[in-house]
Amino acid sequence: MSEKYFLGSMTPGGFVTQFGEYVNSDSFYTYVLKGAAGTGKSSLMKKIADRFEESENVTRYYCSSDPDSLDGVVLHSSKAVIVDGTAPHTFDPVYPGSCQRVVDLGSCWDNSLLKDKKEDIVGAIRKHKELMSCGAKYSAALGKICEDTFCCAEQCLDKKKLDGFCKRFCKKVFGKSRGYRGRSFTRCLSAMTRYGYYTFSETLDNYLDVYYLCNDIFAASNILISAVAGYAVQKGYDVKLSPCMLFGNRLYEHLLIDEIGVALVSASPLNGLEAAGKRINMSRFYQKTLWQENKDRLKQNAALMRTLKDAAGKMMDKAKQQHDVIESYYINAMDFNAVEKIYEKISGEISAK
Repeated sequence: MSEKYFLGSMTPGGFVTQFGEYVNSDSFYTYVLKGAAGTGKSSLMKKIADRFEESENVTRYYCSSDPDSLDGVVLHSSKAVIVDGTAPHTFDPVYPGSCQRVVDLGSCWDNSLLKDKKEDIVGAIRKHKELMSCGAKYSAALGKICEDTFCCAEQCLDKKKLDGFCKRFCKKVFGKSRGYRGRSFTRCLSAMTRYGYYTFSETLDNYLDVYYLCNDIFAASNILISAVAGYAVQKGYDVKLSPCMLFGNRLYEHLLIDEIGVALVSASPLNGLEAAGKRINMSRFYQKTLWQENKDRLKQNAALMRTLKDAAGKMMDKAKQQHDVIESYYINAMDFNAVEKIYEKISGEISAK
């Protein structure tokens, strides 16, 4: 089983990640990679993930700014974690040496070459921060519009009808109680990226029954997902909840239940997902009269969402281009033979466990 998620995402309150549950755990040994852009952190993690994928369950965690770049890898059988510990997801050892170790890729660069490019590097980093800040503002504005749509939709809900459906759905999907409570984990399946609002839909290939919650404006799907997740935990099943980070980690967008191979996926105007499995028409859980009263407001919000989503994505793409400029300076100063030796050492230690 191979899964892909985002390590975290920007929210109106800043960057949020739940990956600390691995890094801070005494059940895993974590290699915290430190180093600038272009020092080979993502490539090192990719090689380790590829090396161990045939022998065990590997979960890859990607950068929300750039879904092509790895930020973390979890090897579940080996109980090993490799993660990028630089900002905005800064990680440091909690139990140094015994459970975590810092790996400094900065030890593999030529400081003299970087000093010679001081003004260029400082200028490029400042420009990158400026572009990322602008992208974050667009994302925050997008979040505000989504929030207004959610509040409007919540007022239009037919809660009695939705509650009845939730109960029927849970009885259909789950069997008898397992006699103990399950656990709830946070996994970020969707995020605002340089490609727009992006979802790792390939992770859904691991699930036999994928239910797409269609034509929704957040409120009904959030209630259904929350209800099913709560029922599953009560029955003894572990669940993975994927929040929509634009709401500040307060609203659930997707639900994954590995043990029964079931996934609930919101297919909303925000993520643009098309139903490729079983469809649940969420529009039937809104009262038509109230919907009509708020139709213009919802229509205007939908147009603003498209505009802000596009603007945020374009700004993050410009930031990625600037990030590539920063990388070029460090790539030219790196001794990648030394990085290769670090990779061999880490992978050898993991294999020896």
